[in-house]
Amino acid sequence: MSRGGTLREAAISFAVAALSLALLIYVGWGEAKRTYPAFVLEKMAAQGELVQSALGTYLRAGLPLRQFPGFLPIAEPILRSDAGLAAIAAYDATGKAFGTGDEAAPRLDGPPVEGRFAVREDDAWLQVVLPLANRFESVGELVVTMPARALDEATSRPLRLWIGVAAALLVAQTLVVFLAGHRLETARVPWLGLLQALVFLVMAGVVVATLISLYADGAQARARALAASLAQRLEPIEAYGLGLDEFSGLDGMLAEYRRMNPDVAAVGVLRDGTAVVHSDPGRVGSPWTTAPRTYEYVEAVGREGDAEIRVAVALPSEIVWRAVARSAKNFASLFIASGLMAGFFLQLARALDRRGSGEAGAADMVALALIRPVFFVAVFVENLGAGFLPQILRRSAEEWGAGQAAASLAFTAYFISFLVVLLPASQIADRRGPRLLIVAGALLAAAALLLQAIGTSFALFVAARALAGLGQGALFIGVQAAILAHAPAAMRTRAATIIVFGFNGGMIAGAAIGSLLVGQIGASGVFAAGAVVAVLLMLYAAFAVAGGLPPSAVVRHQSFGRMLADIPRAFASLGFLRVFMLIGAPSKAVLTGIVGFALPLLLSGMGWPPEDIGQIIMLYACCVLLSSGPVARLVDHTGHSGAVLAVGGIVSGLGLLVAGSVGAGGLPAWIGGTAGQTALVLVGVALLGLAHGCINAPVITYVADSTAARRLGSNGATSLYRVVERVGHVLGPLLAGQLLALAVSGPAALRWAGGVILAAGLLFAVPEMVRRRRAA
Repeated sequence: MSRGGTLREAAISFAVAALSLALLIYVGWGEAKRTYPAFVLEKMAAQGELVQSALGTYLRAGLPLRQFPGFLPIAEPILRSDAGLAAIAAYDATGKAFGTGDEAAPRLDGPPVEGRFAVREDDAWLQVVLPLANRFESVGELVVTMPARALDEATSRPLRLWIGVAAALLVAQTLVVFLAGHRLETARVPWLGLLQALVFLVMAGVVVATLISLYADGAQARARALAASLAQRLEPIEAYGLGLDEFSGLDGMLAEYRRMNPDVAAVGVLRDGTAVVHSDPGRVGSPWTTAPRTYEYVEAVGREGDAEIRVAVALPSEIVWRAVARSAKNFASLFIASGLMAGFFLQLARALDRRGSGEAGAADMVALALIRPVFFVAVFVENLGAGFLPQILRRSAEEWGAGQAAASLAFTAYFISFLVVLLPASQIADRRGPRLLIVAGALLAAAALLLQAIGTSFALFVAARALAGLGQGALFIGVQAAILAHAPAAMRTRAATIIVFGFNGGMIAGAAIGSLLVGQIGASGVFAAGAVVAVLLMLYAAFAVAGGLPPSAVVRHQSFGRMLADIPRAFASLGFLRVFMLIGAPSKAVLTGIVGFALPLLLSGMGWPPEDIGQIIMLYACCVLLSSGPVARLVDHTGHSGAVLAVGGIVSGLGLLVAGSVGAGGLPAWIGGTAGQTALVLVGVALLGLAHGCINAPVITYVADSTAARRLGSNGATSLYRVVERVGHVLGPLLAGQLLALAVSGPAALRWAGGVILAAGLLFAVPEMVRRRRAA
C-alpha cells in the first residue's frame, strides 16, 4: 500500500469509526434518558406514598385535609434525605393546603389521577401526583416535584466519560492503521475489520457498564424509598407502644403493597430478623435472607419490647438487566450497521490505492468500487424511515379523511414513479453516462426527504414518495449502467449481487439507524438528516464518481418503443413468463407490500416499538445478504438457476405462513406467550430473507438463459425483465392494503399471502423438475 493509500485508509477508518461511536454514544444517551426516569418516578411515587399514607388515615376518618397536623414532620425529612427533590405539597379543591421546599415549584395542569399515580412535566419541572381521598370521594392531590435539570444531569453525567473513552479509542485506532497499514492490508487475517469491531465493542462495553451502574443506582434508590414507605405505615408500633400481634390485616397490607408494586421480588415485616409477615406465606417464621440477584433495602420501624422491628424490600436485578438487554440489542443492530458502512468505505479506500497501478482490470475494479457506496448510501437514506414511515402514513391518511387503506397509495406512488423513470433514465445513460443520473437522483431523494420532514398533510407525503421514487429509479439505472459496463462476462451473477448487497446493506443500516434515532430527534429530524446525507451523496457523485468512470461505462439500452414491441416476444417465452408470474413479480410484491408496508403496521399494532420493527427489517435484509453470496456462486458454478428459484419461491411462502401464525388458534401452548409469538415473527422473517436471497440475483441468470434472451439478446431480455418485474413493486402495497382491510386479524393477511406465494413456488417448481429430468 502506498503512503497516500495508508493516509486515505486511516482517514476513512477514522471517519467511519467516529460516526459509529458518535451514534453509539447518542443512542446510549437516549436509552438512559428513556429508561432511568422510570426508576426515578417510581422512587418519587414511593416517597409520596409516605405522606399519602398518613394523610389517607386522617381523611378516611372524615376530617378535612387542612386540619391535618403532621404534614411538615413527615415531608421535610423526605426532602432532606433526597437532594434531587424540590418540593412536596398537598392540594385540596381551594388550592395548596400544605407545602414544603422550593416555593417556586408550580402545580402543573393535568387530567385527574387514575391509578396509583400520574406524571406531569414541563421544561422546568417533573411531578408525580398521587390522589388524596376520603371514604367517599377524591378530595385533593399530593404533588412531589423534582427539577427537570436534576434528571437531565443524572442522565447526562455519563456523557463526559463516554466522549473521553471514544476520543482515546479513535486516536489509538488511527495510529495503528497509519503505522501498520501495509501489514494490516497484506495479512491473511482481516485485521483492519477486526480492529474496527474491537473499537466498537470496547466502547459498547463501556456504555453498557455505565448504564448498568446508572440503572442499579436507580433501583437501589427505589428499593430504599419503598422500604421507607412501608415502614411509615407501621409507625404506630413505636408511637403507641403496640405489638405486631395487635395489628390486624398485615397480610392484606402486604398483598396490596405487592399489587401496587408488581415487580417487587419480596417484602416482609421482621421481628429480630425473623419474618412475622412475608409476601411468600411459606417464608413466615423463617429468618429473612438476602435473595440472589436482587437489590435489597431494610428499614428500621421501631421496637417491640426488646425486639427490633424492621421492614425489608427486595427488587429483582432483572429489572436492570431487562433495561440493559434492550440497550444491548439496539447496540448490536448499530454494530451491524456500522460494520457494513466500514466495509463499503474501506473497500473504496483500497480500490483508490490501485488507481494507476497498471494491474490487469484495475480500472474496472476502481470504477466498481467507486460506484458501490453510491447505491448503498442511496438505499440507506430511503430506508431511514422503514421502522416508522408506514405508521406515519396511515395516521396522516386518517387525519386527511382518506381512511387507513389510503396509506398504501403513498407506497404505490413511490413504485409507480420508480417504474416510470426507468426507461427515460436508460436513454439518458446511453447518451450522457451514469453521472448525471446519479447526481439528479440524489438531488431528488434529498428533496423528497425534506418534504417528508416538513410534511403536514397526506397529499404532501404522497408527493414526497413519488419524488423519492423518481430519484431512486434514476440512481438505480445510473448505478446499474456503471456496474454492468465493468463486470466481466464470467461474473454476471456476482455482478448482480453488487446491487443486491448494496440494496440490502443500505436497508440494514438505514432501518437500524433511523429506528434508533427517531426516539431522540423525531421522524422529522430523521428525514432532515437523511436529506443532508443525500446532498453529500450528490457532491460525491459529482466530484468523485465522475472522474473514476471511463467513457466505456455507458451501456446501450433499447428505446421505449422497441421495448414495448419486445414485450410480446418476451412473454412468448414460457420460461420468461413463468419466472415473471410465479417468482419475480410475487417476490417484489412481498418486498414492497409485506416487508415494507404491512409488516411494520402489524408489528406496531401488536405494541412493538419502532427500534424493534426496524430490527425485524434488518433481520430480513441480513438473511438476504447471508444467502445471496453463496447462492450466486452456486448458480455460476452449476447453472441450476431454476432449481434455486423454485426453492426461493417455496421457502418464501413458508416464511410468510410462519410469521402469520402469530395469534392463530390451535398452536401449542408454549408458542402462545410473548416469547413464542416473537419467535414466530423472527423465524418467519428470517426464512423470507433467506428465500429472497435465492431469487434476487439468480433470476437474472435464469432470464439470460431463456428463449427470450435468444430472441432479444441477453442484455435486451434482462433489461426488459427488470422493467416488467416492477409491476410487483407497484401492486405489492395495493394488494397488501386490501389484505389488511379484508383480514379478520392482521396476521391472517400474512397467512393468505403466504399461501399464494407457496402455491406459485410449487407451480414453478414442477415444470423445472420435469425439464431437468428430460435433460438428464
